[in-house]
Amino acid sequence: MRSIFGVVFLFLMQAQAFEISKKSDRLVLSGACEEGKSIYSSLAKWSRNAKTGKTCDPGSVMDQPGESCNFDITDCVPEHVVKYHGATPEVDGPNCWNLSLVMSNILPSMRYSTPEEMNFYMRPPLCRALKDGEKKEPGDVGAIRQIAGVGKTNEYHGFIYIDEKIAYSKNGFSSMAPYALQTLDKVYKTYEVPNKQECRQNVINAKSSKCGQAVAFYRCDSMENYLKNNQNVPDQVRETFKGMDAAENCVQEALFKGDALGAEARKNLRETGLALVEYLKDAKNKPEIAKMKPDERDFMLGSLQLRLAALGDQLQVVAMDKQDRETFTAAGELRHISEMVQASAKQLKKGAR
Repeated sequence: MRSIFGVVFLFLMQAQAFEISKKSDRLVLSGACEEGKSIYSSLAKWSRNAKTGKTCDPGSVMDQPGESCNFDITDCVPEHVVKYHGATPEVDGPNCWNLSLVMSNILPSMRYSTPEEMNFYMRPPLCRALKDGEKKEPGDVGAIRQIAGVGKTNEYHGFIYIDEKIAYSKNGFSSMAPYALQTLDKVYKTYEVPNKQECRQNVINAKSSKCGQAVAFYRCDSMENYLKNNQNVPDQVRETFKGMDAAENCVQEALFKGDALGAEARKNLRETGLALVEYLKDAKNKPEIAKMKPDERDFMLGSLQLRLAALGDQLQVVAMDKQDRETFTAAGELRHISEMVQASAKQLKKGAR
């Protein structure tokens, strides 16, 4: 993992300059005192909303040379930010949509996420769209979308909203693009969201919008809470999710160490996917599947299918980067398994009618 130390990012807010720097593994926000206090408070609220267990005092100031203040924000942000702010993976893949889903505790690990994954999760049961005029909270997800015609949008970028000044984002899937706390205005400018109210409200009105790109906002719950609150999810499906989590953690480790994916990890990925396909072959005759609500069943199986497909895409990038034929084969297998899961899920849905 490559890290950028010292001054990582320059904030330009209302003609005031802010810096976030690392000092002895501490994150420090520097700038004009009043602006700094406002940002500090929003970061602290983000940490509380995310239930990190961290506490920080919004009145805490490291030093006050004149009108400039330094704030230690290490205990005001999720641990992900402390570890990865200014850092980049060694291999292309991990991207903005993945960061949004990881920080919302929907996905467990950093890797490439497809636009289909982002779109799939930005709706019930895990996420709900904020209404226009509804107050945004630190930790809400911003989804920038391209207007692709009347009533049509395409996923373009995802980020974590903190307040009107600051966001947490990875601007791209390149290994050169760092995870960074940055101004919300920089995110909007990078992804060409016009500075017009109709383009920056909570809901995208694709029928009449002339924005080109516009943003919508969502509030999400974690996958862990969903599984805890839905007791009808069969044990076999729960175990498959655990297997997927473990496999993705292995992929993340390889991406940030720059290693090729190990034989054991490839084997676990393949076996997890195939076990799910085998389970689904006779799923419509299983009493535990019959107990599941159709929307619950479709969500769980859709989630697994999309995760397998995204992992296949990520492994293909790793294989090309490392010239690793075995990983390239594993990538193809995962894509094939994903298609088998999708086909099995369609048959299950058809049989349940």
